[in-house]
Amino acid sequence: MLLVIQVYCGFAQNQFNLTIERKLTTAHCTLGYLIADDEVLCYSLELPWKDNQNNISCIPEGTYDGILRYDKTDGWRIQLKDVPNRTGVQIHMGNYTSQIKGCILVGKSASIDQCSVQNSAAAYQKLKKAFYGTSTPNSTPNKTITLTFK
Repeated sequence: MLLVIQVYCGFAQNQFNLTIERKLTTAHCTLGYLIADDEVLCYSLELPWKDNQNNISCIPEGTYDGILRYDKTDGWRIQLKDVPNRTGVQIHMGNYTSQIKGCILVGKSASIDQCSVQNSAAAYQKLKKAFYGTSTPNSTPNKTITLTFK
């Protein structure tokens, strides 16, 4: 029994499962929640659904694998793989839909009237801490990243 528990715990530690639960869509934006391993971390902001048109629409519902990117000014991003008809879709900091072309912004609070999220840097750090397990990581854990959009 102990062996089974250790194997299961080891498997769970190697997974990082994110869910974007889209809650409200207007003509200008889509607001929702970013959930990591069943814990709501922050709000999410995306473009509205416009038939997956590049640069003006959020991405289709579904499950995507993610990879880490370290080459941007913020030093760390999750990028989605194999999004239909899209490349470079990432979760990153920002406040308004004018700052994205299909990516996902995160924030500690949200405004439907302004189609915006606020305190994006704090939300981004919370996401980073959820992935690494610490605020001050010194190495990258070997984790499989999965993102589900509902």
